[in-house]
Amino acid sequence: MVPRIFRWLVAGMALLGCSSAQAQAIRIGVPLPLTGALAEAGAKQERGYEMCREAVEARGGIKVGDARRPIEFVKYDYQSETNRAVQLTQRLVTVDKVNFLFAPYGSGDTKAAAAVAERYGIPMVASGAAAESIFDQGFKNIFGILFPSREISKAEVKYYTARIPQLKRMAILSMNSLYPKSIAIDVKKEAEAAGISVVYEGSYSPDTLDFATVISQMKDLSPDWIYVTGYTQANILIRRQLVDQGLTKPLITMTLGPTYPEFAQNLGTAANGVTSASWWHANVTYDDKLMFGSTKAYVQQFKDKFGYLPADVDAAATATCEVVVAAIEAAGSAKVDAVRKILTEQQFDTFYGPIKFGVSGQNSMSNPVLIQITDDQPLILSPASMKEADLVLAASGK
Repeated sequence: MVPRIFRWLVAGMALLGCSSAQAQAIRIGVPLPLTGALAEAGAKQERGYEMCREAVEARGGIKVGDARRPIEFVKYDYQSETNRAVQLTQRLVTVDKVNFLFAPYGSGDTKAAAAVAERYGIPMVASGAAAESIFDQGFKNIFGILFPSREISKAEVKYYTARIPQLKRMAILSMNSLYPKSIAIDVKKEAEAAGISVVYEGSYSPDTLDFATVISQMKDLSPDWIYVTGYTQANILIRRQLVDQGLTKPLITMTLGPTYPEFAQNLGTAANGVTSASWWHANVTYDDKLMFGSTKAYVQQFKDKFGYLPADVDAAATATCEVVVAAIEAAGSAKVDAVRKILTEQQFDTFYGPIKFGVSGQNSMSNPVLIQITDDQPLILSPASMKEADLVLAASGK
């Protein structure tokens, strides 16, 4: 089968008003899961990249020395299949001759594709991968916008134990996938260190539809805190069944579904009371010294274009592109060695927050955002400087 390919060319040659040599496009390979199980996330990534594309176009292209060069995104749909993501990443490098790469979505696919980037010495920047196992391989060409997910687990346990002294028993239900499993491991470690007993641990496959037995088991063990990992649609399904079976506890946390608009839109009042956490939220307040000016300006531009508030996936994709553009401009070159050096050394102050890639390539600037659904809206609980609401106990979903 011939791969499905898309190309975006930012700022045409005539617009730039320069010779073809001067206007040689900087090509970035973009493997996306536009169909299959991850299609929803892939669509969000695509819209996030489009925001960056338009911003670059408005500036007349990427400034490389004294010239302005267009940016070309070479996109493939890898159909939510890891092996295909790897194959198409290799094609982007060997056939399409891209200068740089954006990673596939998710920790598992990113980890697999990172080996290709390392083999060919092409910097790859990931917008949707946080598992530390991606970054502990000694690779020099993988960079991650998301700080380690364990920083989120630490923040959650610290915040909730300080406000709910009765948290003594915890149930953890995780999706059987690399990133959701890593979250479960992290939160268990942090909870036990804080004196909380994990009385239930379970996992489920991504295609599970019936959680009646799992919920019954959790009921029998009387946890104070129920912690569920997985992606949006699974979170919605589990939350609906928790409400239907009347399982109400002081604290119910789901990662990462409640941070996305679809969670409350699908559940309505059943979403109320659920807590979650993420790397970013549309209501955070950061200055952007590179492209958008501020978080508020970015969010408004995104909403004007797409009709909804951006979630973490959308925004992280934009920030990924923004950082690559900024690194090229700071290097004054599109040569991989020069750009890699900037990515390794420089801090990028973006609407998404500060980004500074550590020795492993993962963002070392952590500032987790904790939220709770209140009146069908995700409101910020922490950090204190951006707080919008106080924690409400008993996530009954009524």
